[in-house]
Amino acid sequence: MEEKRILIVDDDKVLLEIAKDVLTGEGYSVFTSDQSLGTSQKVAKIRPHLIIMDVNMPGLAGDRICKILKESNISKKMTIILYSSKDQDELKKLAAEAEADDFLTKSSNYQELVEKVNSLLKNS
Repeated sequence: MEEKRILIVDDDKVLLEIAKDVLTGEGYSVFTSDQSLGTSQKVAKIRPHLIIMDVNMPGLAGDRICKILKESNISKKMTIILYSSKDQDELKKLAAEAEADDFLTKSSNYQELVEKVNSLLKNS
């Protein structure tokens, strides 16, 4: 079975490393970026099965990147989770507008992240 690739894009380097460690421990191949600019090129190179995208990114917001990726032929079928410390209702609305596959509120409970990722990748 092919190892699933995940790209995490988050400008918070501490949270980025924690999420990477947690998901690597689950057996995923995890790539990271602390910048929103250049995400399309990273996606084209890595071809991740799943992208975890922080909404509040300097330069270009994560929900805008999600929308761009979903409209692109290269990443149209990739699963994207919007990830943010925003209120859950606001995040749900942003995810729907950006055509994200799912959303997750940031917390210190990384088990929720693992469960969401496992659920989305088990059938892909």
